[in-house]
Amino acid sequence: MQPSSNDFDYIVVGAGAAGSVVASRLSANPDVRVALIEAGPSDLGFPLNVKTTLPIGNIFLLPHARTNWQYSFEGGEAVNRRTIPCPRGKLFGGCTSVNGSVYIRGHRLDYDEWEAMGNPGWSYRHVLEAFRRHENRHSGLSAYHAGGGELDVSQPQSPNALSHAFVKAAIEAGHGHNDDFNGAEQDGYGLYELNQRRGVRLSNSRAFLHPVMQRPNLRVFADTLVEKIELRNGRAVGVSMLGKKGRRSLGATQEIVLCGGAVNSPQLLMLSGIGPENNLRRLGIDVKLALPGVGQNLQDHPTVYVSHGNPSAESYALSMKSAARIALSPLQYAASRTGMLSSNAAEAGGFVRTLAGIDRPDVQMTFLVGLKGSARVIPRTHGYMVLVQLLRPKARGHLELVSARPTDKPRMLPRFMEHPDDVATLVRGVREARTILSAEALAAFRGDEIEPGISVSSDAQIEAFVRQQVGTAYHPVGTCKMGPASDPTAVVDAELRVHGIKGLRVADASIMPNIVGGNTSAPSAMIGERAAAFVIESSERARAELV
Repeated sequence: MQPSSNDFDYIVVGAGAAGSVVASRLSANPDVRVALIEAGPSDLGFPLNVKTTLPIGNIFLLPHARTNWQYSFEGGEAVNRRTIPCPRGKLFGGCTSVNGSVYIRGHRLDYDEWEAMGNPGWSYRHVLEAFRRHENRHSGLSAYHAGGGELDVSQPQSPNALSHAFVKAAIEAGHGHNDDFNGAEQDGYGLYELNQRRGVRLSNSRAFLHPVMQRPNLRVFADTLVEKIELRNGRAVGVSMLGKKGRRSLGATQEIVLCGGAVNSPQLLMLSGIGPENNLRRLGIDVKLALPGVGQNLQDHPTVYVSHGNPSAESYALSMKSAARIALSPLQYAASRTGMLSSNAAEAGGFVRTLAGIDRPDVQMTFLVGLKGSARVIPRTHGYMVLVQLLRPKARGHLELVSARPTDKPRMLPRFMEHPDDVATLVRGVREARTILSAEALAAFRGDEIEPGISVSSDAQIEAFVRQQVGTAYHPVGTCKMGPASDPTAVVDAELRVHGIKGLRVADASIMPNIVGGNTSAPSAMIGERAAAFVIESSERARAELV
């Protein structure tokens, strides 16, 4: 009996940082059929093919609901009940098509900690192999880095003079220089490595998906929302989805892999009847499996910034001072892939321990060559800023459904600044950022401090500033926590299989039991790499048992 055209061996939900990797790896076997379903549009057609190649192209994508899920966190009393934006990419490549392209893996101890929490095979030694498997580093190979993979890792094409000055300022302030945050040590300051290829943004879609789109065994569905996972006798057997041609169902004879990210993956599990029992029943959702950890353990990197004016106008802004540079930038970019259009804005940064005796950095600083209070706004005033990012928040939030309708955004309750240690760390981070920004290396470029402003000086005043200004680094994780079945908050096991359901895995940042110390794009790709290997190994074991 021939399989239906609606039947696939594997269904991958989400074409983002992890899903692009999973679909590429699984479809490499010509004997299996793979479906990849993405709620947003393809990045292959005009104008998205242009906007997603410019490193700074996210400013043209984030304002639009078609390419940004436009989620928000609901802050509590600790942050004056503010609504805090949490943009997420809704297109091929997911957040890798709209983020800052910074390639940071996290600290080695983060992964050793994951393994110690009951997740065998997730130590740094194990994940390093997966990072290297798809890496193509331009700055040299080592025990930490490889070449020849799909994902280019390179220095900025033409860093702004301000970025170099910031690194020098950090060294003047007593910090070490670091040209490889993914190598032997994370501490120190330097230029970031980026996912760029000769000045062009290299999203995970462009790196992993574009080269394999013509495979006859891979079918990609764009602008298609998965509304529900179909379950039968404790097994995931297919999905119901809504696309341009209406609703339809796809069957999965082997496995379904959710790669929707820390918001969409738990949302889909709950819509399918897998999650906290009381919440699902209250919304009229038939409970297929009571799994209380779904949507819990929400984490992000709470972030505040210190900003200065830049009267000499080296920074990026729309102004009369920069009019000539802006006018020439398209020609410069077209000719050599250099200039302001090749910049990701976040060209430099570093990691610091704000307390003596801790075993890894607790704050990341990211230097921006422009004033950007929102990811959706082009600055009109010249200035620069340092984002002070809390790497390991102690507070844990959650997300929950507001209805049984797939199109309704879930509530996201992060509990930012509700733990006193989180506030104290950011206060120390703000003080250290100010020390760096006051160094001699930035004197020629430095205007007045804009925020917090010189009137904010005591710990109490800085704390009030932190509570009023804190946002996020757009790194939500943890809502489908990886852990052993003995952990009542765990959602997936160490091979990313959903506890209690056969044929269903989650592979994205939602599986992180604790957030990593750094940007989350590279770890998400690593998780996709490992998930694909788990699926392939499982299939090979099953075939061997039949022989």
